[in-house]
Amino acid sequence: MRYLLIIFSICILSFSGRENIKYEQIFPDDYADAKKFLKTNFDELEIASYKYRHGMLFSSAIVFPELMRYSVIKDLFETSALELMYVEYGKKAADFSIGRFQMKASFIESLEEEIFKNDSLHKLYNVIFIDKNRNDREKRQIRLNRLKTNKWQITYLHAFIAICDERFKSFKTININQKLVLYSTAYNSGFYQKPETLLAKSENRCFPYGQKFEGTQYSYSDIANYFFNYNH
Repeated sequence: MRYLLIIFSICILSFSGRENIKYEQIFPDDYADAKKFLKTNFDELEIASYKYRHGMLFSSAIVFPELMRYSVIKDLFETSALELMYVEYGKKAADFSIGRFQMKASFIESLEEEIFKNDSLHKLYNVIFIDKNRNDREKRQIRLNRLKTNKWQITYLHAFIAICDERFKSFKTININQKLVLYSTAYNSGFYQKPETLLAKSENRCFPYGQKFEGTQYSYSDIANYFFNYNH
């Protein structure tokens, strides 16, 4: 635990040192588009936050970089062929990001598996389970159809936060910015990883084009924290 707190301190100090980065100036159109989405969908976001008892600003901050990224890449890919491959053959054949929150079908399948194993979460998020009488192909089609709607992506976001609350119980006493570092990195790179691994990854600068891009990039969790602290 002491080791993790040290890592947290390093992460937050690092973030503090980059507060002078004005992301709305670096990505003016994409940043504005992301904020516009949150404003346009305020009522739906607020209702879900109230229902699932997660702070609206906190939950929005987790996905804010993805809202920006969606604007960057939305015209780059044609997903029809990939969608067909996923429905027919599953996530091993095609696994790709969909919608404003840039969720993958594999991510949703992992959420379903985690919630199924937890009795308390099972009761609150049973809406995400697909009729067991459906065959695998039908389930994949339903999952894909859901991912194309804001309503379902918002529901899945709150299910993700609930899972993180369970997996990272020992970190409930940390401050909200530290919590956002952990949760936003988990959203970006996988909630199944250990906290210390996620905290180390929070320093990676792979936004918005991924690890293989050699130009200037930024930390996903930094952007989430910047929005949380300066743009609400």
